[in-house]
Amino acid sequence: MGSIFEKPRILILMLIACFCLGSCATEEPVDEQFSACGTSDALRELPWLKEQFELIKSAPSGIILYQYNSREVIEIQSSLMSSTNQSQYYCDGTKLNFDGPEVYQDFLTNRVEVKILHGINLWGK
Repeated sequence: MGSIFEKPRILILMLIACFCLGSCATEEPVDEQFSACGTSDALRELPWLKEQFELIKSAPSGIILYQYNSREVIEIQSSLMSSTNQSQYYCDGTKLNFDGPEVYQDFLTNRVEVKILHGINLWGK
């Protein structure tokens, strides 16, 4: 016959084992779908965006949709990036060209955030 504490101890050990086994499970693949650039499934319909998403999805990241100079601009943000002014794209995948710091500053000042498509806005406003 076991002690009065035997059953709770077994229960606690079982819970710890389940927690440990669950934390070792492989991460489910990310299945994102969001509307941008006139499409309801931008990742499937914009190959350049899907490629960028695959590069950043495993790190803290964000994909932000902005309005700038009457056009939609998608900004790819990742904690792995070393620069914040080299990741803005028009819907067709063309990278915005910020020739000088004043041009990038104009973008920062005059863009309007439409929505966060994925993750979080790492770089703020």
